Amino acid sequence: MLQRVRSGEAHLQASWIFTANDIKVNALVIAAAIGVTLTDSAVPDLVAGAVIFAVVANGARRIFRISR
Repeated sequence: MLQRVRSGEAHLQASWIFTANDIKVNALVIAAAIGVTLTDSAVPDLVAGAVIFAVVANGARRIFRISR
């Protein structure tokens, strides 16, 4: 449903970015939980946290760019 609004107004584009990022972040959290369980280590959680930071920062950059 959001696919149709990817090139629409700024607030619709921002909704698309937020939704896409939310899906990515949720998948990363699940993957990190599985990784921590399997390895009994915090490394998968730390890696997922760094990737999540990058995803969110990139989303913020994209939203700032379309808001101009």
